[in-house]
Amino acid sequence: MQPHIIFKLNKSLDKKMAFAFLNVKAGGIDFSNGIIKVHSELKSIKKKKKTDQKKIIDQYFDSFYKKHSNYLKKRTEEFQAEWNKTEKRYFRKVGRIFKNHPFPKGKYIGYLSIIDCNPRFLKDKTFQVFYSHPEGVISITAHELLHFIFYDYCFKKYPEIFKKLDPDRGTFWDLAEIFNLIILSQAEFKKIHRQKSVACYPAYKKYIPKLKRLWFSKRDIDEWLPVAFDKLKYEL
Repeated sequence: MQPHIIFKLNKSLDKKMAFAFLNVKAGGIDFSNGIIKVHSELKSIKKKKKTDQKKIIDQYFDSFYKKHSNYLKKRTEEFQAEWNKTEKRYFRKVGRIFKNHPFPKGKYIGYLSIIDCNPRFLKDKTFQVFYSHPEGVISITAHELLHFIFYDYCFKKYPEIFKKLDPDRGTFWDLAEIFNLIILSQAEFKKIHRQKSVACYPAYKKYIPKLKRLWFSKRDIDEWLPVAFDKLKYEL
């Protein structure tokens, strides 16, 4: 059964993620830029003590959410309407890639965020999406949903490879991000998310051509997954 994505606001989660991403770097990207560049009022926050950082974030987010309450609610409604028009087409195409493997159970909520970090939470199948993201809500939602089914497929179909691996770091995380880039860069998915190009982490650029050729040689998830993982494991 295909899930239905609901978009909501969650200020407390937004505060938590803002604090968490202040010192996160991954895949060649400094995620603190998604906070400080968006909110110049916070440009000096990294110099503060952690206890002070939490207080600053708490006060700033309370003020921002109150001041822009109506606009954030409007954006939530716009995101919902836009995704609703796309949902069925997206799930049909993803279903073919994963051979009708069902999406794992979860909440399937997209939380609007006032910072540009866009984390996903595999445990409960929720994610954040920047309320003014240049790639748009469809692109980000399509990306995160692909993660949810990808990881579930890996764990259930190839437990001997993935069961003991952490999906949030290492080769497993790298593989998931590269897979998303390859799939969402295909013409049939570009028609859905309407992006001319799909952004990727700078650290992956040199690995993508080889793994992309591997995908297009068979277009079969079961022939790609173990081989791609093995190649990536020894090259990273």
